[in-house]
Amino acid sequence: MPLFSLSRELLLIILEELDPTSLLHFCKSSRYIHGIVANYSTLLYRYELALSGMKDVFSSSYSPRARLDPLLRHRRGWLTLNWTSEDRLRITTPTIVGVSGRFLYHASESSHHGLFQWSLHIYELRSYRTPPVDKLQYCKFNLPFEIRKVAIDAVQNLLVLAELHFPSQDGPITASIHFLDMWTCQQHPQAQNLRFQFQTDWWGTLPPGHRISIERVQIYGIMVGLSVRLGVEEGEGTTELVLVNWRTGIDQQQRFTGDLLSFDILSESCLMVLSHPDEDEDDDSGESAASAWERSSDGLYLHERGKRSPQITIHRIPDGRRLRSAQVITYDLPESWKTISFLQICPNTSLKPNVTPPMGTFFHSDPSQRATVILIEFPSHSIPAGCSKKVALVMKESLFQPPSLGDRTLSWEEWQDCCMVIHLPDDSEAHAFEVVGRKLVFFQSVGEENCVADSRGRLHVLDFNDYAAECLRSIVPQSSAWSWNEKWATASKIFRVGAAEFIRTSTTQVQSITWVDATEDAVILYNEREGQTVIRVLTFGDTPACPHGSIM
Repeated sequence: MPLFSLSRELLLIILEELDPTSLLHFCKSSRYIHGIVANYSTLLYRYELALSGMKDVFSSSYSPRARLDPLLRHRRGWLTLNWTSEDRLRITTPTIVGVSGRFLYHASESSHHGLFQWSLHIYELRSYRTPPVDKLQYCKFNLPFEIRKVAIDAVQNLLVLAELHFPSQDGPITASIHFLDMWTCQQHPQAQNLRFQFQTDWWGTLPPGHRISIERVQIYGIMVGLSVRLGVEEGEGTTELVLVNWRTGIDQQQRFTGDLLSFDILSESCLMVLSHPDEDEDDDSGESAASAWERSSDGLYLHERGKRSPQITIHRIPDGRRLRSAQVITYDLPESWKTISFLQICPNTSLKPNVTPPMGTFFHSDPSQRATVILIEFPSHSIPAGCSKKVALVMKESLFQPPSLGDRTLSWEEWQDCCMVIHLPDDSEAHAFEVVGRKLVFFQSVGEENCVADSRGRLHVLDFNDYAAECLRSIVPQSSAWSWNEKWATASKIFRVGAAEFIRTSTTQVQSITWVDATEDAVILYNEREGQTVIRVLTFGDTPACPHGSIM
């Protein structure tokens, strides 16, 4: 019996059983089915979820009809870069400021009763993907040490603070990470130890021109990743990476060292390391070879060695069992990219598959569609043919799976069709790359070169959602370029890379920007000037009309 000879009632029963992705594919294969779906809000909500690259949270008490309009407003806001609400904060320029999860934080040194201490402020950010709240949460804590990095996991009530220790005499420089309850700033009740101390390979007092910094702290379930970098003049340096179980305070016996190194914990069993290896490095053990540094009385010196092209290495995180052999998959980047000046895995702020959304969340970016974005910069004198000075490699995070026994290397020719190479603008500097789901957010300086006070810039959002172009055309069907004049004057354009399309939406008005952060709900703009920092939180979306409504 032909499917379309079935009654409308039977078709509705069949459509109700489909997941959002299957429903989207069915609608694309039949205008008749799409017409039915468009007239039933429960089905239309599922269809629009898949079109937007979003996932539903079934525990929400709001009906699909009530969640549909916030979904469409959220999508349109990001596509046009026009926000629903703006929150502003003006503070004395802090030592550190940023966003972790759905929280904004800043910390700086202060004096209390004649004693110097560090004050940490944490603000909950607004979201229109959750039911309205009377008041957003705010905390302030005073701590006796200098805070170098902050990471927050609200699901586990976990606050991780990182600090550095410099010896008064000849001794190792160490980094400590503290495992705290985010609401009391005391030792987390599930942590066996208050802190983990990591002894670096660097000793004594640093000579002039040398600088140690904590590059990144990442929380994934029970794992915390910590990377520490020693930088020297002219951009040279080396980075050390360690993984630790924050509940037991024991490291995973996997440490990595490299001149250029970036990481991302993909799952409880899978670690991604991006590095620029030397010709003679042999990484079969799962731990990188020692970097080419020689210690002398006045500092560390890098020995020049031949470089291979950058590579992505996927390591299996040990689970306590002894492995019979290394478990590594290596993805080589193009051979012509041997000479680089910078590389980084851009952090993705959307929820990973293991993270439960906040209570009452309507929808969130589909974790299975998360993008991995790698930023690579070439020296001006060694830009490969056909490349811009900065390029971004974009691929689905799901491409990288935990390795099985043994190791394997894939050449660029074997896996290049799985990613897009995006050439970023050369006419001025692009900064502060943030990834949200399948969006890449950054700003482009347009101020006068070498003028610190000139913070003019344009904000850009690249949307790599498979159906982003279709979503854009649904707003204004007949156009080759789109201009929006709402809160901001912005412009959108569709680009094609091979068989794939993506959208770039940019502000046409110049903004005052010195840095950018992004979450699923908002873009956060920072403007530092004359000892003051103005923070603007621009939130996309809309509040649902009512908790309950007709399911039709």
